[in-house]
Amino acid sequence: MYRLIKAEMFKLSKNKTFKVLCIVAIILSIITIVMTLIMTEDHLIKSLGNIPEDQKMIQLEQIKSLASKSGFNPGKIGVQVDGVKDMFNITTVELFHISFEKGILEVLIGILVAAFLAKEYSEGTIKNILAYGKKRSHYYISKWIAITLGTTIIMAITVGLATIINIIINGWGEPFEIIQLMGMLKTFGAAVIVNSAVVAIIMLIATLVKSNGATIGISVAIFVGIPLFTSFLYGKIDWFDNLYELTLLYNVAIVTAISANSTDVIKAIMISLVTLVAALGCGIAVFNKQDIK
Repeated sequence: MYRLIKAEMFKLSKNKTFKVLCIVAIILSIITIVMTLIMTEDHLIKSLGNIPEDQKMIQLEQIKSLASKSGFNPGKIGVQVDGVKDMFNITTVELFHISFEKGILEVLIGILVAAFLAKEYSEGTIKNILAYGKKRSHYYISKWIAITLGTTIIMAITVGLATIINIIINGWGEPFEIIQLMGMLKTFGAAVIVNSAVVAIIMLIATLVKSNGATIGISVAIFVGIPLFTSFLYGKIDWFDNLYELTLLYNVAIVTAISANSTDVIKAIMISLVTLVAALGCGIAVFNKQDIK
């Protein structure tokens, strides 16, 4: 088992797709910083067009108020400023939360799983490894560990780089307290756990379809398409809200939201762990029964 994990870690370090995704993570960090820098009052006022100045100021205050009062809204993709105190003066803690790039990270995970697991079906490398007498369950778990590590690295680049650059440019943005830093570490740790469940689900998909393109396509449909669709229903039907909040799709987004509290984080972790065990168990069961040629 140890040798399998070590081998998968080595393969991850040499994987071209993983390296490209790390570059994409750097680009996402830069985009996040640029978006927060250009989001100024003057820029927004100019974008309102040729309307009277008093109307511009009214609309400006309405936009600021809406952003500060907005809670968590599932289904939104990318950088979101919902819940920030002042959208024109985003603090480092707030930027840390919004730089998790909701929806985009799940797509990157789908691409990584496709390149690191689904591709091995077509290349026949799975058969070569199993020919040495390795247990299929050990192989599958070692794959999950390696992909989860890769996901954590990509997430650390995306969030960490944006946070560090913001500190250099804008400072902390508010009086620094050690509890804030501890909260950020707690959020990142929770995000790792939640996304490890995402990895397990996408691995199950890859094991079933055995195709790079299908793995990516289904991942996008599940983690981007479904949340976008359900966002039109969320908040309107109580029973639907209660049901949706028990799914990984909801909790993978709420766990890094600015408005998330300790109860939300703990609930997200518990649901993710249950999902993780179920997805890994099903994946191993399917993988054990496959006739791999």
